[in-house]
Parts: sequence; structure tokens; C-alpha cells
Amino acid sequence: MKVKHGRSEHEFDKEMTVRRLLEKLNIVPEGVVVAVNGELVTADTTVRVGDEVDVIRAISGGDGGRRR
Repeated sequence: MKVKHGRSEHEFDKEMTVRRLLEKLNIVPEGVVVAVNGELVTADTTVRVGDEVDVIRAISGGDGGRRR
């Protein structure tokens, strides 16, 4: 599987859960969302060889859409 995280790319040749993949990459699950082949998935989803995985940093903040 090909994994993109920011500017980094990683390759894995063994299937595993998203949770395990994030552990291998030393990424805190609460700080990201993961898409496999363009679909958002949960930490329990199994990622297979040949899948394309995007690890996207979650961004928070702002004023909740309130006008000033």
C-alpha cells in the first residue's frame, strides 16, 4: 500500500488495520483522518496491499463561524 502523510510517502507490503498503520508511523489517531482509496475510514478498517492511503491532519480552531 502507498501511504501519503503531508509531504512524506511510505510503502507497506502487508495488510493491517488503520490503527496499526498509524502506530507504525508514530501518528496520534486523534490528530488525523484517514482516507483509503478516496473514502474516509475508521481505525478498525483493514488496509490492503494495493490500497492508496491518505493520512490528513485534522485542523481545528477558528471562531465557529460567528461573525464579529
